[in-house]
Formats: sequence, structure tokens, C-alpha cells
Amino acid sequence: MLRNLLLLLVRAPIEALRSRRERQVSPALESALARFEEKKYADAVEACRAVIAQAPRSARAHRLCGRALLALDRHDEAVLHLRSAVAADPGLAETHAELAAALLKTGDLADAEGSCRQAVVLRPGELAVRLFLVEILEAANRPGDALAELSVAQELAPERYDLLVRLFREISRLGMHAEALHIAERAMLDNGESLETLYLLATARYGSADMQGAVDACRKALTYREDRPDIHVTLGSSLFALGKTDEAVAAYQRALAVDPDFADAQFHMGLIHLMRGDYREGWQGFEQRFRRARNKNMRPCLAGWNGASLQGRTLLVMREQGLGDEIMFSSCYQQVVDDARRCVIECDPRLQQLFVRSFPEATFYPLTDLHTTAQTDPGGEIDARVYAGSLPYYLRRSAGDFPAHQGYLTPDPERVAYWRTHLRALGSGLKVGISWRGGTVFTHRERRTLSLPALLPLLTVPGVRWVNLQYGKRADDIAQLKNSCGIDIVDWPEAIDVNYDETAALVSALDLVISVCTSIVHLTGALGKPVWVMTALVPEWRYGLSGSSMPWYPAARLFRQTEQGVWDPVISGIEQALQQYVSAATAEGAYNHPAATI
Repeated sequence: MLRNLLLLLVRAPIEALRSRRERQVSPALESALARFEEKKYADAVEACRAVIAQAPRSARAHRLCGRALLALDRHDEAVLHLRSAVAADPGLAETHAELAAALLKTGDLADAEGSCRQAVVLRPGELAVRLFLVEILEAANRPGDALAELSVAQELAPERYDLLVRLFREISRLGMHAEALHIAERAMLDNGESLETLYLLATARYGSADMQGAVDACRKALTYREDRPDIHVTLGSSLFALGKTDEAVAAYQRALAVDPDFADAQFHMGLIHLMRGDYREGWQGFEQRFRRARNKNMRPCLAGWNGASLQGRTLLVMREQGLGDEIMFSSCYQQVVDDARRCVIECDPRLQQLFVRSFPEATFYPLTDLHTTAQTDPGGEIDARVYAGSLPYYLRRSAGDFPAHQGYLTPDPERVAYWRTHLRALGSGLKVGISWRGGTVFTHRERRTLSLPALLPLLTVPGVRWVNLQYGKRADDIAQLKNSCGIDIVDWPEAIDVNYDETAALVSALDLVISVCTSIVHLTGALGKPVWVMTALVPEWRYGLSGSSMPWYPAARLFRQTEQGVWDPVISGIEQALQQYVSAATAEGAYNHPAATI
């Protein structure tokens, strides 16, 4: 109480002075405000500056001048005037918010956030200010912080269904599928069954891997309206995940009947074509990825390559996807390197050493942030650009376009020799790499992850020494297996956790790799080493829909599920094949025989 009284006594003269100052300039400001409301922003700026010349600390004049400059896209000048307005009257939330807007336009995200948070402090219940803070945090690529503020915003306006949907989408985008499902179920309870709540529920169930539940919700939603292509696409994707390919195709076709230009339907149809080996149509659909809403912020491919001759020209290959896909698409690099006068290729920094050795004529530019909006400038003129994932559109148009290679990546021979020495020290037996977890919450981890105990039929085959190729947290899994079963999986973190060049050297020294669908399959196949892949009934598109081989990697052998989620027959098939492999190695009188050459 006493503290508040003292603050009031201190502030009273300041407030009186500020009020007197604003009264003095008020008539002149009316003219400036009239110009602003007439959208004569340049005239408003001049009128405001005339007032400021007479009253340099007028908060109203500086604020109005800043707003007019913002409307003229003169953002740096707007910042200066709005900072002056805040200094003259720090208690006005609107001015802090406008300063945040100007700072955001200049790209100063840190100060924009600070100004907006000050506005939130002054107006904690103001929804618009809170949502603007969300926008700033999203621009700063801080999705977790943005989600926290969006949650507060939704609590401020629980009646706003659009905010609930936005919250749901952000939570889903972060892979928080259980939380997203809770929101969808709450929306159904609070708002009743409708087209929108059913579709929200279908999307949440799909994210939570409840595919049949997603199918049921989609079909019910379509009874309200059949002309929603997005619902048909979600239905198709759910059916496809259940292995019902023909029904999925029918759902995508219904989406395209509603909207022939619907990018999501075109894209998913393209993936099915690719999985069936219809490459010409498949790549056309795959190119629609750029038009999908989730990819709206991808860097534009300026002066995009159209497959024309590269003779005498410089090509920039742009990175766009994860590690495994980057390795897979690099099977096309040598062709464009050979054709172009100069080829510059963006790459994951973990792959740079390996790529430089494998494609010495190319220039590699490490790119860490896939979400960057900046264009790579390697120096010198760039004649054409192409995303790495678009190279097959021009170079892999039919099955015959896939080369029957024996490996197109070149490991470091000294490091291969180093790892062979370490492997020999393990004693006799085939040296087999193992990876049992793949994917992320966004890429169907549930379809390509097993536990080590589930793999015991493999791990107990005599004559095998197991070597870890699993990235991420695995120490507990390996320790528990040894404690419970006495099976040792040798783990060399320096070969797994540092860079992929070292991983490539270790893989090249092994006899065989056995893995779920993950980036280690791509690395092993690109090195030309034998890899056996535990493949889900509906895998990622790279693995196709049927058969025991894949066109990208002749050395790969696929062991496929025949029933969704049932791995025992797959493991049994690999167990038998491994026993035969061991017997063949024993008959030859030597182990580690496939790794005899690089």
C-alpha cells in the first residue's frame, strides 16, 4: 500500500507534464490524424514531424508518425519514431505492439518479441496482442514458445473455435499426437458432432496411428458434405496405411473429382505410382510437394532447371529433405556433375566429407537449416537451380533409368582399414550391423520400430558378432539385452554420433547390415554393401509395395510384412537367411569376406 502511494506521488507530476504537453499539440495533431485517416500517409508524416519540431517529446505525434511510416513500408524510420513514443509514454500497450510490428518488418525478431511482451504485460487479457506474440515467435522458429502463447490465447477466448483448430494444428505439427487427440475429443464434446469436429477427430486419429478410427471419422464427416477434397485425402491416406491401396486410390480420385488441382491428392497419388513402379506419373505427382500447404515456406527454386542441356552452365542442387533421402537422391549427382560446366550441391554437413570424396568434381555447400529462406550464394553466376528431390523427375523416368551400381559413395579407405582392425579384434564370426528403430513422430515411427527382445531369434544365431548402427538413445536397450540375455551388441559411439563419414567407414568394414527402414539402409545401399531391410506392410514410398528388391540399391534385400504390425514372419525369414549366410561364410573358411574390398 505504502509502495503504491509513493509511486503515485512520484508519477503524478510526470503524468501532469505529459498531459499538458499533449494538450498543447492536440490541434496540430488533428490535421495529421485527418491525413492519416484519408490514407495520405506521406502528408501525415510531414504534419507529424512539424508537430514534433515544436514538441519533441510528444508521444502521440511520434506514434502517429510511426504508424504512417509503417503504412509507407519505411520500417526503419517507423522504429525510430515508435521508440520515441514508447520513451515518452511507456504505459501505452498499443505503442509497444506497433513498435513490435515495425521491428518484425525490419527482421529484428528479438526486439520485436521484447516490445510485444511489454504490450502483453500492460494488456495481459488482450487477445490480439497475444496472437501477435505468437506470430513473432513462429517467425523466430520457436514453435514450443509459440505454442505456449497460443494456449494462453485459446484460454482467453474459449468460444473461438478457430483458435482451438489453430492450437490443434500447432500441437500436431510438433508431433504431440496424444495431446492433439485430446483437443479433438474435447472439441467434439464441447461443440457437438459436425463436419468440422469429425474432420478434426479424423486428423487426430491419423496422427495417433489409429487408422481405422480415422477412416470411420472421415466417412462420417463426408455424410455431411462430400465436396471436401481434404477429407477425401485423409481418408485415402488412412486406408493406404491399412494396406487398402485400391480403396485409397479411389479416395484420392474422389478428391480430384471435386478439385482437379488439389495438390495433396496429386502428391499422394504420385507416391502410389512411384511405389508401383510407374515412375513417369509418379514423379509428376511428387513435384506437387511444392504446392502443399505444409511446404508453403520452402525457398523458391529460382531459374529452375527444366532438364535442358547443362553444357557450359552452372547448376545449383538445393537440399530439401532428410539424411536418407539426400543419400538416395545423390545417386543422380554424378549425371549432372558430368553434364554441367560446374555443379554446386547443398548438403547436410554430416555428409559433406563423404560427398566431397565421392563426387570430387562437384562443389559442396553445407546447409544446416532446411527451413532457411536464404538462397545459397556460392560465388559466381548460377544458371539454373533444382531441388535434389526433383532430379529423378528428369533422370529416373523408368525402371531402366536406375543404374545397376555397386555403390556410388566412397568411404575413407584408411578409416575402413581402422574399423576392420577393430572388428577382427572381436574374434571369429560374421560382423553384422543392426539398427532397430527408425523414423520420427512425423514419419510413422510406429511402423518401423522394434524392440531388441523382439529380435532375439536373429540375435541368437550362432557365428555372428553384432555391431550397433542405431543412432540416438540406445545405451539402455543394449545394456538390458546383455543383462537379460547375455547378448553383446558392440557400440562405438564415435562411429555413429559424430559424422556420417565415420559411419560409412564402419559400414564398409562389416559383412552385412540388418535394419528397419531408416537412413542406415540408404547409406549401406549407396556404399554397395549388402543390407537386409525389415519392411512394414506399408512402408515409406522408397521401398515400393511389393518384391524383395528396390531400384535405388541393388545390394538391398527386403523382407516384407504380410500383415500390418506382425513382425514374427519377417524376423523368422531373416533368421533363416542369416543362418544360410553364416553357413556359406563357414564353408569358405573365412569371415568378413564381403568386406574384403572397398
